[in-house]
Amino acid sequence: MKILLTLLLMLALSPVTHANQPDPEPEWILVTDRDGVRVYRQDEKSTRLKTFRGVARMPVDDFKAIGVLMDDYDAVAGFMHMVSEIRDVKRFSHYKRDVYITTQLPWPVSDRDAPLRVSFYQEPDSYDLIMPMALNPGMPEQSGYVRMPQMQGYYRFSPVAPGEVEVTIEVILDPGGAVPAWIANIILRDIPYFSLKRLRRVINQPRFQGVDTGYYRVPESWKNAEEASVANASVESPAP
Repeated sequence: MKILLTLLLMLALSPVTHANQPDPEPEWILVTDRDGVRVYRQDEKSTRLKTFRGVARMPVDDFKAIGVLMDDYDAVAGFMHMVSEIRDVKRFSHYKRDVYITTQLPWPVSDRDAPLRVSFYQEPDSYDLIMPMALNPGMPEQSGYVRMPQMQGYYRFSPVAPGEVEVTIEVILDPGGAVPAWIANIILRDIPYFSLKRLRRVINQPRFQGVDTGYYRVPESWKNAEEASVANASVESPAP
């Protein structure tokens, strides 16, 4: 009887493991932190999925310039590392569009392509701008490219303070085909790093400034700062 009571007590005090309990999310591993850009990766050893995340803060003179830039597919392909083209397939609205993207990868890896459904929304309280993207199957495979069997991710533009935004790029992908591990590691590190560095250089170009796309709101603090700046300028430079 004592032995039975002891066994029952041990079972009661032991941690309970549920068979259907989901596995914990793989941790984010810091790959690089330089030039104000942090790059992380997630290792999912049971699948071919590769996950990377890049985060950087950058000066943004005009909050409206974010939408103008992201609507310019040539400009986006220009700052996205290893992306050779982004083609407009069908634009339903500012909030939903279909695009076709091609990549230019290091030799000896074949270039990849993917048809994507891109969405857009703004979080009402934080004013964050989010552009989710996911593979949009149905487009026939194109000659000269390996079709990526899975790709999804997002851009997030988070206003930190008037004139400053934190940008996050996160992508989960299965590149398909044969990709040597050393090249996969370079891709995971270089795409977010160089993309965010180039974005920082282009977002304040004059061609993206002063255009109101009208489909998202500018943070009130940014409006107030702009009005104060205009008022100060008028006081400092009175009319002759």
